[in-house]
Amino acid sequence: MKKIYILDGHPRANSLSNSLSEAYAKGAKEAGHEVRLVHLRELAFDPIMRNRYRDNILEPDLVAQQENMRWCEHLVVVTSVNWMAAPSLLKGFFDRTITPGFAFKYHKGSLLPIPERLLKGRSARVIYTQGGPFYLTSTIGFDAFFKGLKYGTLAFCGFWPVRRTVFTQADQADGAKVKRWFDKAYRLGLKGK
Repeated sequence: MKKIYILDGHPRANSLSNSLSEAYAKGAKEAGHEVRLVHLRELAFDPIMRNRYRDNILEPDLVAQQENMRWCEHLVVVTSVNWMAAPSLLKGFFDRTITPGFAFKYHKGSLLPIPERLLKGRSARVIYTQGGPFYLTSTIGFDAFFKGLKYGTLAFCGFWPVRRTVFTQADQADGAKVKRWFDKAYRLGLKGK
């Protein structure tokens, strides 16, 4: 059994991302995993990093989320993709919580500025929806959203492996297709993957 931290990164409560995160959580709980599900929109924090990292004073809700990251063995990020990027709330959350000394650190005097990954030993899955077809976002769009989140944020801090589940053309999906997506999220939760 795993300790699973599920982060619903969508700004709206009635979103597809919210329902997918709930389906994953349901499967994980039914399988006996320990689950912490957090809806970002319910947290009280300023998503804009107004100061330098060393001057960054975290709100209590962000301190709690750092504790969730330390606690978990598996992180699940559920979100939509906007303009081939994370929604601003999710991006702001990572800007504020993925801080030096907590998620990574550099060693003074080292020849290469390679960070020590302080959150290693944890895996991650990104479940996301997008309006465009996968072949367009992965070729013309260079897979920008997933590569940025995978390598620039999660792997940078030590999460590995980082896997994905993507549901495309979400704005055109009918009820039967969306139900299959919920079933898939539920099954991933059962497996803790």
